[in-house]
Amino acid sequence: MTIDPRITKQRRELVLSQPFFGALVLRLNVVEDRSCETFWVDGVDLGYNPDYLATLNDLELRGVLAHEVLHVANGHTWRMGARDLERWNDAGDYAINPLVLSAGMLLPKGVLLDSRFLGKSAEEIYGQLTQEAKQAAKKEQSSQNGKPGNSGDAGGPGPQSPAQSASPTTSGQSGSSGAPGASSPSCGEVRPYAGADLPTKEAEWKIAVIQAAKAAQMHGKLPGDLQAMVGEAVRPAVDWRAVLQRFAQQSTPEDYSFAMPNRRYLHLGLYLPSLHSPAIADAVFVRDSSGSVFDETQAQFDAEILTVFYSLRPARLVVMDCDTRVTQVQIFERGDSPELLPVRGGGGTAFAAPFERVIADGIDPAFLVYLTDMNGKFPAAIPHYPVLWASTTPLARAKKAPFGECVEVIC
Repeated sequence: MTIDPRITKQRRELVLSQPFFGALVLRLNVVEDRSCETFWVDGVDLGYNPDYLATLNDLELRGVLAHEVLHVANGHTWRMGARDLERWNDAGDYAINPLVLSAGMLLPKGVLLDSRFLGKSAEEIYGQLTQEAKQAAKKEQSSQNGKPGNSGDAGGPGPQSPAQSASPTTSGQSGSSGAPGASSPSCGEVRPYAGADLPTKEAEWKIAVIQAAKAAQMHGKLPGDLQAMVGEAVRPAVDWRAVLQRFAQQSTPEDYSFAMPNRRYLHLGLYLPSLHSPAIADAVFVRDSSGSVFDETQAQFDAEILTVFYSLRPARLVVMDCDTRVTQVQIFERGDSPELLPVRGGGGTAFAAPFERVIADGIDPAFLVYLTDMNGKFPAAIPHYPVLWASTTPLARAKKAPFGECVEVIC
């Protein structure tokens, strides 16, 4: 099928004026698709509705092509998982539209812009949009029941809705936010890549993004915002669940003991020690209850807490909730079937209280894992047991902990 000559022209213009976008847009097969509303991209094809194309001027068309390229360059086609498609599209748009504008390009009127989301990943934005949608649903349910709405979660104030706090980012274009979860305007959607060779395609695009960035740098045409985005987009993803399991298992003491001789050599009259793994001490988990860690992340973290409990069988499982103070403590003995209560709290964030509580209550941790956004005051004293900080903020932007190991939690 012949490509619309206007798209051909604007791809050529991107190659000349914006080599980063130009090199990447040439990797996509352009296809006409009247079944879509605007444009779409899936990592291989770039689809467009010719009726929508006719509504765009040349500069807007160039911006839309750059918009679609950034969806793929940021990995939005590979990382959606089981998320809601419409909300994932909104999150991706909030993440990339400011980058298109900061590169000096134009986008159609009414695209999604919100200064709260500047510099955040699609995953972070998706989590916040999901949280706001839940709070809006609770508020509506409360009003229908004749009760005053409560925008907070777990006893604390919730984040503002986009309509309350949205503000345009740049270029004088108006942002459009709407109510959480509502259908929002988009100049082009991102679709998950459906091929069986997804890991290969993702790796190929990461290499292409690095090469395009280097070529643009050589010509002095890679804006600082894009440079930061490239570094984030090609950074290897780490499965935080595997890190948590490894961290917990490493805290399990293993040593050779004569109390349990190695049976393989007893028939030879040799009394040799065997590798013995005694039950570990208490496994301590702390959940940040300040409201900065969203429900979806808390739920996945709770599931991993139980996985560690059942696989390692610690003496006790201790789960604390903490904002500026410890707001709830749950303790389960080995052999229990834990059912974790909802997170309780909602104030600010300070990290010292759980470590002080460990000492005050005589808890003997084999390790402590703290789920938080890392935005708080750290304790001055370094504990004698291993600590893992599970950061919901990307490590490149998170506060650096003065002790312990850090892992980025992406849900």
